[in-house]
Amino acid sequence: MSALIDSHCHIDFPQFDADRESILGRCRQKGMSAILVPGVSRSQWARMSATLDQFNDAERFPRLLPAYGLHPCFMGEHEIDHLTNLETQLDTGAVAVGEIGLDTFHGEATYDAQVKLFKAQLAIAAERSLPVIIHSRKTQDQVIKLIRDQGFKSGGIMHAFSGSLQQAQQAVEQGFLIGFGGAATYDRANRLRRILKALPREAIVFETDAPDIPPCFDREHPNSPLNLFRIVEILAEVREDPVEDLLACSTKNVLELLNIAV
Repeated sequence: MSALIDSHCHIDFPQFDADRESILGRCRQKGMSAILVPGVSRSQWARMSATLDQFNDAERFPRLLPAYGLHPCFMGEHEIDHLTNLETQLDTGAVAVGEIGLDTFHGEATYDAQVKLFKAQLAIAAERSLPVIIHSRKTQDQVIKLIRDQGFKSGGIMHAFSGSLQQAQQAVEQGFLIGFGGAATYDRANRLRRILKALPREAIVFETDAPDIPPCFDREHPNSPLNLFRIVEILAEVREDPVEDLLACSTKNVLELLNIAV
């Protein structure tokens, strides 16, 4: 099997403290070459950086690729001066800005503040020619419009995409890849599977979002990057695509977006 990249995994989160080393070692043994690790808040960045430093061993573990951002679901933790902290943090070797975006799943009380923060982070990413990792829940149209209105050209990933085919196509037109993971493994995910089948390989990347969004075959436990191998097999079956071809293309998509080699 070709080298696999998990394009979204919170491997630094406390849920992995007991077995992080074992999980990462097994991922590497199975052929995972890299994991994109997104940041969510200033208070989390230090822990995340320490985790990346601890497991910086390409022979034993997948390469851990850092992205830093201020996540819309953590608005209670963010302050406006954290944007300055973000710029400093990005200069430590980040490959992307994220996880950033908009979320109105629990209401719109913080929406205006989310928009302000999102626009500022898009500008920071544009200044550095860095792609962005987008979280958009019930806000796909708003996110795409803001990206278009700001003239953002560095692309990115629409992580855990949950919108319509039209919205996915609009995002691809703006230079974005569409992230698919555990949610699409469920038979009831008809709309998501239609989008997966309609998009070209060149627009698709795979992710776990571990420890969140467990797949159908392991729904009783926190998600793990180890699940990505089976997730890709299932999604290749959905697309009626050779798994090797789909996997190789998704890996190429991530590497080209991030402008790196692993």
